[in-house]
Amino acid sequence: MFDPAFLKSLTGTPMRVQCAVLPAEPPHGPPADGARNWSVLRVTLRNAGSTGHGDATLLPFLDAHAPDVVRAQLGGARDRLERMISPVDLAGLLPPGPLRSALDAALWDLLAKRSGQRVWELLGVPPPRPVPAVLTLPRGEQPGLEEELRHSQTFAALKLMLGEGTVEDDLARLHAVRRHRPDAWLMADAGGSWGVDRLHTMLPVLQAHGVRLLEQPLPEVESAALAALRRPFPIIADLAYGESGDLGRLASRYDGINLKPDAVGGLTAALDLMRQADQRGLSVLLGAPPATPRSWAAVLHAAAGADRVNFSQWLRTAGDPPCPPAGQKDTDGVLAPPAPSLWG
Repeated sequence: MFDPAFLKSLTGTPMRVQCAVLPAEPPHGPPADGARNWSVLRVTLRNAGSTGHGDATLLPFLDAHAPDVVRAQLGGARDRLERMISPVDLAGLLPPGPLRSALDAALWDLLAKRSGQRVWELLGVPPPRPVPAVLTLPRGEQPGLEEELRHSQTFAALKLMLGEGTVEDDLARLHAVRRHRPDAWLMADAGGSWGVDRLHTMLPVLQAHGVRLLEQPLPEVESAALAALRRPFPIIADLAYGESGDLGRLASRYDGINLKPDAVGGLTAALDLMRQADQRGLSVLLGAPPATPRSWAAVLHAAAGADRVNFSQWLRTAGDPPCPPAGQKDTDGVLAPPAPSLWG
C-alpha cells in the first residue's frame, strides 16, 4: 500500500483546481438510455509546474450526478482542495460519487508527475496488465440485443441485463444470448428489479441457460431473503445500488460485490474496499459505467485484485482521440492500460 508520509511530503502547497462538464457520445452508437444526454466530469489540477487529470462519468438517470449538484459540491470543498491534499484526505471532504472519483484520479496523476513515479508504484500495487473483460450487453429492445450479440464474438464472457419487463421478456433475452453465443461465460444482472417469488422462478431458468453469476436480483431492502437462499451459482451485490460501507452485512447475504470506483469515491476507496472484501471472502467484479479511456486507466490499476473486470462502453468527448486508444483493445475482448501520457 502507498506510503502516507511520502504522499504528505508532496502536498500542502497551493493548487489550482479546474472542473468541466463535457458532453459525451459513445463511439459505437447510443448507450442504452439513448434519449438521455451523457456527460463526463473532467478535473484538472495544477501544482508546482505539473498537471494531473481525472475523469468520471455523470450518469444521466441519477439526480446526484446532475452538473449543478457536482458544481455545488466542488464549491463547498474548493478552499481545502486548493491547499494540495492527499487522495486519502478526500473521504473526509466529499461524499462518494463522480466528483470525488475524478479528483482522486487527478490527484494520483499529479502525484505521479510530481514524484517521477508511476501511479502503481505510488500505490504499491502490481503494474497494470492486459485483462480479459466481461462485456455488458445493453438494455433495450430485442433487435438491439441481437445486433450487439453478433458483434460480441471477441469477448469470451458476457453480462446480460434482465428485469426490465416480464419473466417472458427475460426468457427471450436468455434465449437470444444462447442462440448467438452458446460458448460464452454468462452472468446476469437484474438491477434489484425482482421480488423473492420471481427470483425463485428464475434461478432454475438461469441455471439451465448456463448462467454462472447473478448480480443484485432483489431490492436491497429485501436482500435479507438471500441469507438462507440455496443457490446454484454465486450472487453478488452492486455497490452502486446498495450500501458500500457495510461489507459485514453484505457478506451475510452475498458471495461478492460489483465495485465501480466512480460509485464508491475513486481508486483509493476502491482499493480499500477490495482489501475488506478479500478479508470477508467476497469476490470482486470490478467495472465502470460507460467511461472514457482516462477513467479506465485508473480503474485498471485495481484489476490485479479483482476476480473479473466488467466492461460496458467507451465514452468520448469532443477533441478526445478515437476509442479505444492504442493499447486498450476492446476489439479482442482485452483491456490494457493506455500510455502514461494519458494518465498515471
